[in-house]
Amino acid sequence: MIENQTLNNEVEIDLGELLKILKKNIFMIITVTFLCAIIGLLSSVFFVEKKYNSEATIYITPKVTEQGTIDYNSIQTNSKMVNNYMEILKGETILAKVAKQVGLESYEEVQDTLTITNPENTELISVSAETTDPELSQQIVSLTVSTFTEDMMDILNLNNVTTINEAKVNPDPVSPSKSKFTILGFGIGLVISCGYVCITYLFDKRLRTRDEAENFLGIPVLATVPLKK
Repeated sequence: MIENQTLNNEVEIDLGELLKILKKNIFMIITVTFLCAIIGLLSSVFFVEKKYNSEATIYITPKVTEQGTIDYNSIQTNSKMVNNYMEILKGETILAKVAKQVGLESYEEVQDTLTITNPENTELISVSAETTDPELSQQIVSLTVSTFTEDMMDILNLNNVTTINEAKVNPDPVSPSKSKFTILGFGIGLVISCGYVCITYLFDKRLRTRDEAENFLGIPVLATVPLKK
């Protein structure tokens, strides 16, 4: 008797039956999935704060010999100095001046907007800023580069920093991504709708077939009454 009760309390999943249930509710699944995808798209357009990016590239120029050729030793030196220059660009000395000029309260606020990178095996430094204002992003990048260049000249007497790509105002937001939000909404809708159907199936205790009744009761079914149409 105890064994029968244990068997009766087990949750058995009939994959074939589950697939039939999913197929039966396919219209609801599709509706919920596409509705969530539309909500994701609308959220990216109307509710999520837009971010704008501006970027500039500076080049650590090597020395040129009297014969008009590039000094190889200066290239090696510049490669080693790139990391130092990047740290100076991110430092308080430069960014405090930038913050004051753009009207931000602290250099940390400027620092949080900046991304400074060095493409591998180059003497290039990319300086980009991402804010909610396209003009502010451009101002932060331009001022960071110009302040850095001036300080290198005044403090270290270095004039080997050249801006090869000026920062521009980019009116097109870089985030949020409409496609990503749409795909995310689509995935959430699919999981919710399929999950609802599966949970409903698992917790449905009704006995629909002769086999289900025999398995649940542990005794053979002697007769069945056909459903009146």
